Amino acid sequence: MREEVRLKFEREVRKQWIARGAYAAAALVVVAALAWFTDLDAHVEKREVAGVVEKVLPIQGGSTQAIQNGLNVDVKLDDGRHARVLVLKATHPEVGSHVAIFEHVHWSGRTTFSWK
Repeated sequence: MREEVRLKFEREVRKQWIARGAYAAAALVVVAALAWFTDLDAHVEKREVAGVVEKVLPIQGGSTQAIQNGLNVDVKLDDGRHARVLVLKATHPEVGSHVAIFEHVHWSGRTTFSWK
C-alpha cells in the first residue's frame, strides 16, 4: 500500500472514531440532562396556606371510583391566588368555609396543591 493511500485510509478511520465518540458524548449529555430535570421535580417544598372555598364541583372524567368518591374544590387563597384541589366527598367541603391546604413547590417551578 502506498504511503499516501495509507494516510488517507487512516484519516477516514480517525474521522469515524471521532464521529462515534461525538455521538456517544451527545447521548450521555442528553441522559444526564433528563436525569437532572427529573430530579428537580422530585424535590418539593411543602407550605401550609389558607383560603376560602369558592366552588365545589364533581370530578370530570377519570376513573369511576374517582368520580364517585371525589370532588374538585376551587379555593381562593388569602394571597389572591386560586387553587384547584381534589378532595374526598367524606371531607364535606362547603362554599365559603375557611380552609387550610398544602402548597407543594417543586424545584422545577411547578406548583401543586393538596387538601390538608
